[in-house]
Amino acid sequence: MNPTLRHFLKFTAAGRWVVLPYRFFGIALPRVLRQLRLATRWTFTSKEHYNFTYDLTDLNERYLASFIAVVSGHPLREIEGYIAELKADERLRSVLMNRARASRDRHNSDIVPRYGRRMGWYALVRATRPRVVLETGVDRGLGTAVLAAALLRNAAEGFPGIVYATDIVPDCGYLLDEPFKACCRILLGDSVTTLQSFEESVDLFLHDSDHRPEYEWAEFIAIEPRLHDASLVLSDNSAETSKLLEFAIRRGRSFLYFQDQPKDHWWPGDGIGAAFIPGARTFFPDVHRATTLEK
Repeated sequence: MNPTLRHFLKFTAAGRWVVLPYRFFGIALPRVLRQLRLATRWTFTSKEHYNFTYDLTDLNERYLASFIAVVSGHPLREIEGYIAELKADERLRSVLMNRARASRDRHNSDIVPRYGRRMGWYALVRATRPRVVLETGVDRGLGTAVLAAALLRNAAEGFPGIVYATDIVPDCGYLLDEPFKACCRILLGDSVTTLQSFEESVDLFLHDSDHRPEYEWAEFIAIEPRLHDASLVLSDNSAETSKLLEFAIRRGRSFLYFQDQPKDHWWPGDGIGAAFIPGARTFFPDVHRATTLEK
């Protein structure tokens, strides 16, 4: 480009107005049109109208593995292996698809499971081998099934565990079925009330229920007495509120956030917030063994 023209376009008020058509038609509009195409295709190919599911871009999946490696303190290659393990689990995929087809909600949900950030949940459970996972919010049960699948693998390797999942809807979790259902207990009722009466020590807590900031905070406060020094706390709402960050500060933990980048989907994506001890390799069987010896 001619230097004089470049200077005019970049450094003068008149030049700013000259490039307005290019900025709109050449930069902004193509991106808007791409989102419109994705939204149009989604409208006719997906049946979901809330709790959207999607795959992650290849690069975003690598970032997810790195995020979980940092939070768990385990090697990146190990975490990548667990993510690959979930993606290759045809038994889980078959159960989820069969349950989705048989459900009365089949007209409002997609048959093919798309795990998205839940691959990170799976890898974290596989790496850290928790004895007790507590999740608030079940809905269809996709995330709960993924957690249960990880626990089932752990049990086969000698590290049994269970996921307790709370919800207020009696017919929640319709995607759950054997053998994965054996690793899961549904607790019906208000999650804050349920957490206040929960008696077991919690290794991994995941907020994924009512996303009002005050309710998210109430869950953290309710479960805090059941957390131990090595407990990991996740939130599915950290893109919208700072409550887990505030809770991490309260407990003297670090906070880290991962943002989804959906593949070929109009939705901007959700994410994972994590409160954890930086630099620590979390392996819950060692934590429980040390606690037993202290007693």
